[in-house]
Order: sequence, then structure tokens, then C-alpha cells
Amino acid sequence: MSVDGKWNLVIESPMGRQQVSVDLVENAGTVTGTMVNTGQNLSTEIFDGTVDGDALQFKAKLPHLKMTVTFDLTVHGSQLSGKVKAGKFGGFKVSGERA
Repeated sequence: MSVDGKWNLVIESPMGRQQVSVDLVENAGTVTGTMVNTGQNLSTEIFDGTVDGDALQFKAKLPHLKMTVTFDLTVHGSQLSGKVKAGKFGGFKVSGERA
């Protein structure tokens, strides 16, 4: 299954639910794209992305927090779930669906 396209994600963080959208482009197992924090209207590039079967991983820099977050997700058809690691803040649950 291709991960191409827009996905709406919810991150369960200590600061409450964070809603982000990601627009992914897959090419031969490599994933790139953009991520937008819909509440703050902040956009950043996705890098070091890979997809292997139903396993999806990618990173994004958050310049306003001076950190890189790493997503480790599993795709289930038009839904996905997993975790995001946010440096010293630890990991948080992520869920989402294709937009």
C-alpha cells in the first residue's frame, strides 16, 4: 500500500492533543514531504523517511523548539498508529487517518 497523500494525525502530548497534517510522497521506499501543525500553522520538511511493508518512519525538525522528532508508525489501510519521539521529552502516542 502506498503512503502517498495527506494524513491527519493526532499526537497525545503532555501539552494536550496536538493536531498535525502530513503530506507524504513515496518513491522506491523513500518518503519525503511536509508536516504542518494545524493549531500553530507551522510547517516543516519531512526527511529520513522510509516505508517497508506497513512500517512507516520519518523525521521532522521543529525549529521553534530546536529539536527533531522521529515518527515510528504502522499503516493499517487508511489509518495509522504508533509513536513519535520528541528528544528529551520522550515518546508520545500517535494516531491518524488518510485525509
